[in-house]
Amino acid sequence: MNELRHLLQEIRNQKPLVHHITNQVTMNFLANGILASGGSPMMAHHYEEAEEAVMAADALVLNIGTIDPSLVKAMVIAGKKAKQLGVPVILDPVGAGLSRLRKDAVQELVEQVSPDVISGNAAEIAFLMEGEWGGKGVDGDLSGNHEELALHAAAKFGSVIAITGERDVVSDGKERITITGGHEILSYVTGTGCFSTSLIGLFLAKSLETSLSSCQRAAGALSMLGICAERAQAVSAGPGSFQTALLDELFRLKPEDLKTAGRWSLGGIQGGK
Repeated sequence: MNELRHLLQEIRNQKPLVHHITNQVTMNFLANGILASGGSPMMAHHYEEAEEAVMAADALVLNIGTIDPSLVKAMVIAGKKAKQLGVPVILDPVGAGLSRLRKDAVQELVEQVSPDVISGNAAEIAFLMEGEWGGKGVDGDLSGNHEELALHAAAKFGSVIAITGERDVVSDGKERITITGGHEILSYVTGTGCFSTSLIGLFLAKSLETSLSSCQRAAGALSMLGICAERAQAVSAGPGSFQTALLDELFRLKPEDLKTAGRWSLGGIQGGK
């Protein structure tokens, strides 16, 4: 898809600013990953500067991995301002079913901010759909039809839904893209799931001009991560060297290497497309 390659080239040229209110465990990796991919990260968390910070941003990523009430306040303030400005908001409901605090935080963010994209694993998305929590810690998994889950969750929330896992699924409630590839070693490095959400934020940056849908842009971000993971695994000895190699491959990936052939399968509410 030539337009996707053009999008990555534009990212490299413009270096869009991605504002994060995010997981403190993974913050450094997310910042380095966005830099390596071609963007500019910002990590401004306090609610007293949340609105001003988002005014400079091209995308806003909200991640509840290490949530507390003051962060929820900052997320709501930043999210509402972002929506006023047309800045895309991407929510990662990490461990959404683990506690009442997380459940209430996600509910408040969904209702008050209406994220453009909600990105999580199958258990987290199923929990938002009032399904059973099927997770272990924050790295849950849920058996079932992820394509149908993504389609119906997108229709319910009016957001693009990205479900990450052994295969990734992205849907806006009408269009559906399933992405294969990547490598299981991603699950052995803390922050790679959070980073997939940050990368989606980069690809959806407000300043980028493209004819691609938000669904296609999110799928492009996940494809980039999958390609770079495969290349990084081939030159690494384990999780430690893989993390370093992944940053290198994100930096080295050329726009013409961002290929979807054989990775994407398409569908929708009415079946094939």
